[in-house]
Amino acid sequence: MESIAIKNLKFHHAEVSVKILDGVNLFLEKGDVLCITGKSGEGKSSLLRTIAGLEKVTSGEISLFGEPVKPGEWTALSMAQKGVGFVFQNDALISDLTVKDNIAVPLRYHKMGTEEEIEQKVNRSLLLMLASSFANEYPYSLSLGMRKRVAIARSWALDTKILLLDEPTAGLDKNSRANLLSLVDNLRELYKTTVIMVVSDLQVARDLNSKISFLIDKKLTPPMYFDEIKEHENPRIRAMAN
Repeated sequence: MESIAIKNLKFHHAEVSVKILDGVNLFLEKGDVLCITGKSGEGKSSLLRTIAGLEKVTSGEISLFGEPVKPGEWTALSMAQKGVGFVFQNDALISDLTVKDNIAVPLRYHKMGTEEEIEQKVNRSLLLMLASSFANEYPYSLSLGMRKRVAIARSWALDTKILLLDEPTAGLDKNSRANLLSLVDNLRELYKTTVIMVVSDLQVARDLNSKISFLIDKKLTPPMYFDEIKEHENPRIRAMAN
């Protein structure tokens, strides 16, 4: 069963009527990891935000785990309740709350269990993202890599089954990036979490051995592996492998 299926997604910028996405199709199985890349301004982040219900689609269909999502349910709150998590590039942590309280906030807001159950969810996500050692620290005292791990832990704690990551490795040094990608890979291996991430560096896809889709001229290419890029018929895609 497909974890997510998108058919003919179109999205216009409402204020200026600019077409951002035009006929995007995407089909992923449970536990797949897909990297989406393309030139700046192609609409990569807009695609993630649209899937998450943060942007209102112009037209298109989406199904999660074989169940169609009704147009009125394609909202941020509804998609989160259906197991779609979104992690912003800037992590969006609350500066005056500790790490563990940052993770607990959305669980309490959505009333996802008793305080004891919420604490268990928080501790599990901290452990998964190797963040238990700084659970009582504040975001301002953490490195960028640590903050990104906390942001992923916060989203995943919400019983997230499809995780959307916007440039998760941006600004990280080599070691921090390797650590983060290893933890993301654990989500796939241990929990079959489906991951869709926007990346600028194709090395991320190589490190994860994940498939890659290119957003070109407002359309998304079928997924392919890195080694297939060099032989692709489209010269614009071949050029991106260099």
